[in-house]
Amino acid sequence: MQVDRVVREESDLVAQETKPSDMTKRIDRLFRPESVVIVGASQKGGFATEVLVNIKKWGFSGNIAAVNSRYEQIEGVPCFPSLTAIPYPVGLAVVAVPSTAIPSVLEDCEAAGVGAVQIISSGFAEQGGEGVQKQRWLAEWAERTGIPVVGPNCFGLMNASNRLMAVPLDFHSMKAGGISAILQSGTFVYSLIGPLLARGIGIGRVVTTGNEACTDLADFINYFVDDQDTQVIACYSEQIKRPREFIKACERAADVGKPIVMIKVGRSEAARQAALAHTGSLVGSDVAIDAALKKLGVIRVDDIDHLIETAAALSSTKRPRGRRVAFASLSGSAVSLMSDFAESRGIEFPPLPPAVKKRLEAVFPAFGSISNPLDLTAQSDYDRRILDESLDALATCGAYDLIVWGRGFPARLDMRGLQGQALTNAAKAAPEVVFAIMGLAGGHFHSSLDPKYPMIEPKADFDGMPFLQGMDTGLKALSALMDYAEFLRTRKSSNCLSGQWRQRSANYTEAMRILRAAKGDILTEREGKRLLTLYGIPVVREALATDAEEAARIAKDLTFPVAMKVESAQIVHKTDVGGVMLNISSREEVIGAFEKIVASVRSHQPEAEIAGVVVQEMARPGTEMMLGAAFDRQFGPVIALGLGGIWVEALNDVRVLLPPFDAADVQAEIGRLRAASVLRGSRGGAKADLDGLADCIVKFGTLCIDLADEVGEIDINPVILAADGTGLAAVDCLITKKRS
Repeated sequence: MQVDRVVREESDLVAQETKPSDMTKRIDRLFRPESVVIVGASQKGGFATEVLVNIKKWGFSGNIAAVNSRYEQIEGVPCFPSLTAIPYPVGLAVVAVPSTAIPSVLEDCEAAGVGAVQIISSGFAEQGGEGVQKQRWLAEWAERTGIPVVGPNCFGLMNASNRLMAVPLDFHSMKAGGISAILQSGTFVYSLIGPLLARGIGIGRVVTTGNEACTDLADFINYFVDDQDTQVIACYSEQIKRPREFIKACERAADVGKPIVMIKVGRSEAARQAALAHTGSLVGSDVAIDAALKKLGVIRVDDIDHLIETAAALSSTKRPRGRRVAFASLSGSAVSLMSDFAESRGIEFPPLPPAVKKRLEAVFPAFGSISNPLDLTAQSDYDRRILDESLDALATCGAYDLIVWGRGFPARLDMRGLQGQALTNAAKAAPEVVFAIMGLAGGHFHSSLDPKYPMIEPKADFDGMPFLQGMDTGLKALSALMDYAEFLRTRKSSNCLSGQWRQRSANYTEAMRILRAAKGDILTEREGKRLLTLYGIPVVREALATDAEEAARIAKDLTFPVAMKVESAQIVHKTDVGGVMLNISSREEVIGAFEKIVASVRSHQPEAEIAGVVVQEMARPGTEMMLGAAFDRQFGPVIALGLGGIWVEALNDVRVLLPPFDAADVQAEIGRLRAASVLRGSRGGAKADLDGLADCIVKFGTLCIDLADEVGEIDINPVILAADGTGLAAVDCLITKKRS
């Protein structure tokens, strides 16, 4: 469902000029129209007729009509020859006619003063060719008239609160609730909404956006942020048309604590441009999207089941205070399985405090094992003391933020029974603790037990949280719940992603002078280091020699040993042409190295213009780090850090940051490296200057923000952290200008 880039770019310009509040008011017409008219319905059936039948069936309170000149009524609904012939105002026109007929229908919409339009018809930019022109015309029409248009090539919309079910699918039940959805794929309507409704979890408003010619993901996120009934925004997205508006909308959602759960396709990008430096190969476009969504607080999920459970968990009215989880079940096997499985889903179980153990030992049978996860044994199904004491002890001890009650399957739980009463009492005793009830299996086998207790959502709401189904998806959902709570606790307005568009730093003018003075598309190492020095990033001392004698004099001033490197705008990877020599310890060695480097480079790359040989002090030995940046078209600078030298590719131990950020953010990412223990001085080694490294990376982030429109990629490899823990220096630097 990808749309031609030309159409996206042109419609972006239109949409950027529309203020969010204005667009929110327009979108409200889609969901709360006073009347609905289906254009293209027929007595022969089809999509349009199914939409009409659904709207009628579910009891939409406003007027319903159809437009088709061949009939006087369809499915008992009055039919008119045109929109202008309808004797009352038309709030929403749902259009399902061939794309060739769309212009005349929209002219009729304009003449009739229609409030909003949803175009289900396909045949636009998704087909290329003339469809691109049709879609361009459609975007221009919507901008000129101010009438909000959703689609084309979509599946309709829903609003459970006013019973507007304008989709060509029927549901067995309908319940209004707090999960609203923005789906670029029509198929996902039933895949997402059906299971939620079957479990008694209510939905709010659902829109399918299709080609997003006129309204897009950012518009609807903004709308749902302002919608008081929406608690969670669920999304399926194939494109992010307007990244700046998307970023602003997601930050607005974070401001009010309204979570966004998203399937964003595109992880398996088949072709990526070959990178000149390490960073581009490490930080592809999907890595940038991952990092951006994380910084925005958007929870990215991989499939529908994960989307359903995560949206259900986040619809809870409570947020855990931390990540301390206790798990309890009547099954020893469930406890064993959970112990093995949970850590891979980002969940750990802190041990039981001694006071809790002592309390449980007083009521547990002799064969019971007291630990976290906790097996209450089957005896607790008959002995209320075990249930009450266990759940109350876990809840009130202050050691846990979230307590999970594990069920063998998603069968109905009688809240008046022993388990239900024990859970209710424990939740009341510790209102600050979040309780979750989770079926270890999903609800996909319906008739295997007593039909009086069907395998459906056992209770729509317990302490603010729907029951979760499936151990894998349930644990992922709970991990996402804790992640989001942590995001809200630690979020700093000064480090919001939109901050990269603020005023440039005081170094910007001089940085641009250095950049423009560079003759080639690739800066020489010395030119790159001038930029690093300008921003306060430490570099090794160096100077350019144009002959061997000058190289010897420079080496003497720097003190031995030194490194020597060819300088040529045409040579990117100097070692590949014999252009680098290290640990040169005398005047004679310098003179010989100069001649050897020049001869080797001329042999390997005779057309290269050699400016000379850079003589450089050898950095103090220590741990090598890599620091680099790629510049994503949508989200700006994407900064990568990890072990440098040969290890950056061998281990791929890399963390990603999107500026702006501060030293605390950097320290947190350094701590998540697999090599963090090495940097902290494990096994008696000296601790690296991590404060200096964090300061260096913050300054690098400022450089990247300043030059985001000019630079294509930066690779600083290595940055050497001195072995004695005092200081660091950037040894090599490659900067490429942005390709036009």
